[in-house]
Amino acid sequence: MTALRSAQLLFGAHGSGPVDLEGLEQLLLRLSRPAATCRSSPRSTSTPVLATAEGVSVLDAPVRLVPRRPHDPCLRRLR
Repeated sequence: MTALRSAQLLFGAHGSGPVDLEGLEQLLLRLSRPAATCRSSPRSTSTPVLATAEGVSVLDAPVRLVPRRPHDPCLRRLR
């Protein structure tokens, strides 16, 4: 998070205190978890995120699951 252009806002700037960095880290970890555990590739957008000293809130987060491999209707599975 220190490499972000807006890092100074996260750590306190312009007279405001730092945001809930632990909550922000947990949010990022939770958003990345489906990519590691789902059979489908999740596509999500989490903007805007409101981070304050009291906590972190995602204001809009649509998620769409897309198959990892395109399904070919001409192929069949043998079981």
